[in-house]
Amino acid sequence: MTQATATLQQWLESVAVGRTRFSLLEALGPVFDRFSSCAVSGAGLAITGGGSTTASTGSATTNLVANGTLVAIAGSTAMPALVGSITAGSFNVFCFFVDSAGTRTVAMGTEGTTLAKVVFPPFPAGKALIGFLTVTYASQFVGGTTPLDTATTTYNSPTGAWDPSVLVGATSY
Repeated sequence: MTQATATLQQWLESVAVGRTRFSLLEALGPVFDRFSSCAVSGAGLAITGGGSTTASTGSATTNLVANGTLVAIAGSTAMPALVGSITAGSFNVFCFFVDSAGTRTVAMGTEGTTLAKVVFPPFPAGKALIGFLTVTYASQFVGGTTPLDTATTTYNSPTGAWDPSVLVGATSY
């Protein structure tokens, strides 16, 4: 086994089958997944056009790695339509992902009454995060219906291995 082709399960073959191996897989799996499924160039997410309900990538090609496979998304590619609604005055996120075949999907988080109370959706294994929108609106926001430029929308295009659910927790070990 070479380092370039080794999976987490292969690395853990030397650990006896049982609780330790299972715990290591559970703890390290999301980290390994994010390193093998991430954006390597920024998507430059923006509104598709004035009055639009959709977002798209910027004018440059976006490069990502999804489950270890290089994927390119052409500039100005529309993202999937937003689905779901946000209560008036609340906040939420919509995350865009791509798999190794280039199929794009969207997932909505759990809304919060403040931005800090928003919970990101689970990141699907083997899919790279293209970027995410944060949305709030004085009235109810309805994905696919409410124009993004009438709501307060920010467009985020992180690069590298990132997953908001991978937390350390307590600071003392």
